[in-house]
Amino acid sequence: MSDDPFEAIKATFFQECEELLADLEGNLLTLESGSTDIEVINAVFRAVHSVKGGAGAFGLENLVRFAHVFETLMDELRSGRKPCDDPTVKTLLRASDVLADHVAAARGAGAAVDPVRSAGLVAELEALTYGGAAPVAAAEPEEDDFGFTPVAMDLGAFDAPAGLPDLPPLPDLAALAPLPDLSALAAAGGWKVVFRPHPRLYASANETGLLLRELARLGPTRVQMDDSGLPLLDALEPTDSHLIWTIELDGDASETEVREVFDFVEMDCDLSVTPLGDAAPVEAALAAVADEDDSDASALARAASSELDIAALLASVGAASTEAPAPVAAPVIAPAPEPVAPPPPVKPAPAPTAAAPVQTAPPAAAPVTIRVDLERVDRLINAVGELVIQQAMLAQRVTESGLARSSDIGLGLEDLELLTREIQDSVMAIRAQPVKSVFQRMPRLVREAAEATGKKVKLVTSGEDTEVDKTVIERLSDPITHMLRNAIDHGLEGPEERLAAGKPAEGTVRLAALHRSGRIVIEISDDGKGINRPRVKGIAVERGLIAEDAILSDDEIDNLIFLPGFSTATEVSDLSGRGVGMDVVRRSIQSLGGRISISSVPGKGSTFTLSLPLTLAVLDGMVVGAADQTLVAPLAAIVESLTPNEADIHYVGGVDPVLRFREAFVPLVDVAQVMGFRDDPTVLKGGVVMIVETESGQRAALLVDAIHGQRQVVIKSLESNYRHVEGVAAATILGDGRVALILDIDALVTAKRSRTPSRSDLQMAS
Repeated sequence: MSDDPFEAIKATFFQECEELLADLEGNLLTLESGSTDIEVINAVFRAVHSVKGGAGAFGLENLVRFAHVFETLMDELRSGRKPCDDPTVKTLLRASDVLADHVAAARGAGAAVDPVRSAGLVAELEALTYGGAAPVAAAEPEEDDFGFTPVAMDLGAFDAPAGLPDLPPLPDLAALAPLPDLSALAAAGGWKVVFRPHPRLYASANETGLLLRELARLGPTRVQMDDSGLPLLDALEPTDSHLIWTIELDGDASETEVREVFDFVEMDCDLSVTPLGDAAPVEAALAAVADEDDSDASALARAASSELDIAALLASVGAASTEAPAPVAAPVIAPAPEPVAPPPPVKPAPAPTAAAPVQTAPPAAAPVTIRVDLERVDRLINAVGELVIQQAMLAQRVTESGLARSSDIGLGLEDLELLTREIQDSVMAIRAQPVKSVFQRMPRLVREAAEATGKKVKLVTSGEDTEVDKTVIERLSDPITHMLRNAIDHGLEGPEERLAAGKPAEGTVRLAALHRSGRIVIEISDDGKGINRPRVKGIAVERGLIAEDAILSDDEIDNLIFLPGFSTATEVSDLSGRGVGMDVVRRSIQSLGGRISISSVPGKGSTFTLSLPLTLAVLDGMVVGAADQTLVAPLAAIVESLTPNEADIHYVGGVDPVLRFREAFVPLVDVAQVMGFRDDPTVLKGGVVMIVETESGQRAALLVDAIHGQRQVVIKSLESNYRHVEGVAAATILGDGRVALILDIDALVTAKRSRTPSRSDLQMAS
């Protein structure tokens, strides 16, 4: 990482952009679902505005220009001047994709943005904003957001100071009504904000008017503008900032909400936020930002002019009225002024009664977070894994030495084990992240795939908050991408075909995540035509993947699509047809210690199920023995353990053993025989059975020689260090230094056994 602090700030900005873009798309999808909540529209506006503001600070002109057009349309939508209908939301979704491309290009993490596509979206956004025509340069003065009407000025008058007419006298300050009592306002809640922009605030494409408007959305406001810092015209620099704004905000908004308005410009301004009625800090803030050379007379004059003019100036900013305010006439220098009567006194806002003070609950404290380099977390995970191994080895040595568990050393080891588990749980919680980060990338993929295939597709997601280890999340994106593309390209029918089949023209693809049996399960399903099994088998025979006379079950035919080089596409496209997609998916999932299965109903659709471990670091397991081998069964899959009785053993077809368990029969699996540790079956007398539950909810009985106890073990990949072994999920290191295999329960239950035990093989020992 560069030591340049500017580059570090820039990197932080791009990290924040990822979060902003994710929130942007999520809120747009909420609007697409039919929501009309104004807060959702405001959230979209704030996200685009924040991206624009940060991009302006770093001089990312292309990004600023596109975000500005996007932001302008969002401002029209949230003000109610434009309807937030379905065509508009769909355009905004495509615009969010292009905005993400601009961010990626500016970051250097993506290709250059297609200028034709970007210009096309700009034209669409402007058409929605301005009613089908691009904005026209103003030929006549138009009223702006604050009720001003620009007035032409004759600058030649400044060449002849002697000819200037006398200005009308200031109104009598004594005749003006005083400002509302701040102590009374404070009783009802409220804030006084003193805001002085720096020149770089405007250079970053931010606008004071938008900030004031955001404040007005929090409650009624009274705004005063201090223009005493304005120099003479010949000394005026257009890039400088000379104005100071004082805003009194009524209502029950929290200080956090007020400061969030200035969140992205806080480094580019002087800002003071104090409770109404707390006069001393306000006066100190005013003194800090005001010109020290101002005289008392000029300060009084500014107070009078502000009280008279500025209240009307920003009346349109108040949230109480949505109608366009009447323009406020600007002062014009007249050649021969008549005496001007002082304006009528301004009536102060009625102070709230003290009889029923408004009690507001203190805002909930926002969670404090820090950004940590992932490499540091990985080192911590590895250290905790080694700590678990060393603790297990120490416990093994103490046990072998014959020390009682009640001894001081035994008690100390128990405390060490509890502390080790607490450390491990805390560290794993740091690594656990919701799959939302992966799911949020998929709506854009679905939109692009639907556009490429000419189909109408709706993506429905659930379980985005399901947490899993970050290592697993990082490697989920590609498999899910492949399967979603296949579901759209191969699974869903075209609109006409769907209508002919009695289905809606718009197809539905579902993406769900859930926890099951100590693992994470990802399901990708569609309501399309399902797998055409005769066609799949015919293609496999044609390509020499299976024999022509092979007899396969429906599940075996479905799994042919995972064979290398298999594809049902008739032509190669950007989405599919090269025969590498599903094969890559299966290998990726297997490398994570997971598996993939298919369920398909012709004419109804297909469901692909990914099953993966929650973590690739540590798990709780039951240490068992089988044929002098030490194995580990995942504790989350074990329902119960028992010693079988002869009367509980039955046979299906005279050969396949089943165990009677709680008024039901479950298949009995001899672990040592299935794993190939020995040919002879386990003797039932003295053996132990573990009732396990697979991810699909089916139960089975695993027969082992003995159970040695429960233990926390560190997961080591067997495939990356050796090769894939059927029935084995991973390996671990035991306390005595030996390597033990971690069983894959589902694979043991469903795998074909090369030898089926018979009745004679399972004789009960006397």
